[in-house]
Amino acid sequence: MQTGHALRETSDALLRDLDVLVTIEEEKRSLEPGDPRLVELAARIEEIARRVLQGTERQHDLTKVVNAQVAADSPRAPDASIDDTVRPIQAVLADWRDAERRASAAEPGSAEAAEANALVQGLREEYRRARDKAAGER
Repeated sequence: MQTGHALRETSDALLRDLDVLVTIEEEKRSLEPGDPRLVELAARIEEIARRVLQGTERQHDLTKVVNAQVAADSPRAPDASIDDTVRPIQAVLADWRDAERRASAAEPGSAEAAEANALVQGLREEYRRARDKAAGER
């Protein structure tokens, strides 16, 4: 995979995870003390936060590679910003379907369901943007 696309995928995953963190944290804040879901949601938040940290480390490594490629005038250097590097619509659809399956399989009201539903929302929006961009390029 080219570094530009790897950087885009890493950035997208970080943004999705951050959106999920906000969603789950907001839900956790609304629960009463003693609610057993507090512990479940806190554990899920911790798990996602670890994933975010790993993603930021990967992104840091990738940006070093990209900057070195640009400095060396490498033909492998990305020629667009992260935002302008489009993730293949098939990849977005595959991730969206996977998130939909996770949401359907999750116990309603669980931290897993909250995470999957937040992912579904984010991927739906990413698909819409990718579709709109593709339509504008025709």
